[in-house]
Amino acid sequence: IQLAAIYPIILSIVAIAIVVFLLTYVVPDIIDVFLKQGQELPTLTMAMLAVSEFLADYGVYLFILLVAALMVFRFFLTKPGFRLRFLKRMLHLPFFSGMVRGFNTARDASSLSILTTSGGPLVESMRIAGEVLSNDFLRQELRDAARKVSEGGSLHRSLDQTGYFPPMKLHRIASGEVSGELGIMLERTARMQETTLQSKIAAIVVLFEPMMLLVMGVVVLIIVLAIMLPILNMSNLVG
Repeated sequence: IQLAAIYPIILSIVAIAIVVFLLTYVVPDIIDVFLKQGQELPTLTMAMLAVSEFLADYGVYLFILLVAALMVFRFFLTKPGFRLRFLKRMLHLPFFSGMVRGFNTARDASSLSILTTSGGPLVESMRIAGEVLSNDFLRQELRDAARKVSEGGSLHRSLDQTGYFPPMKLHRIASGEVSGELGIMLERTARMQETTLQSKIAAIVVLFEPMMLLVMGVVVLIIVLAIMLPILNMSNLVG
């Protein structure tokens, strides 16, 4: 996930930097020529000039405010209550929830497969496997599932009650419990989930580039129109 995110992040930073540069340095100088000539500017040009002036006057403060907000957010993430609520919300957010669930459940299945195949007790293996998850809320849910298994419940039903594990994984685990090949089925489940997760990430990266280029094209088009409209109006007046 980290390797796949490098290119989109760099592309986004460069795109934002280009737009900010155009709005704060290029657009004001060009529009200033029309203002000195006393030409009446179109609405789009006036709106672009207002955005440009706002970024020039308050851009630094906006950046400082953004950094401060990120620091405050990181501080609140150190608070257990806020962190659990945020991580629980991540499990339900559109677009992000599939990757967060897939990553954590695949890691749990892989770890649990290794531990059970090595002959470790199921309940203790569940507790150990749950500790490797990056989502604290899901880790807490797995501790509760381990408690239910220790009280006599089946593994697949305990995981199903959390509501965060995919049906295919639960079916494979149930099959493994019945056949006595739980470790093998967990390994197959982990491999399947990792493959699915990699496919999703690859698809997102492939789709991100044209979407970013499309957004950048629209933004640059608006900037060019804001500059060209006064020139066209001037040509019509001269004509």
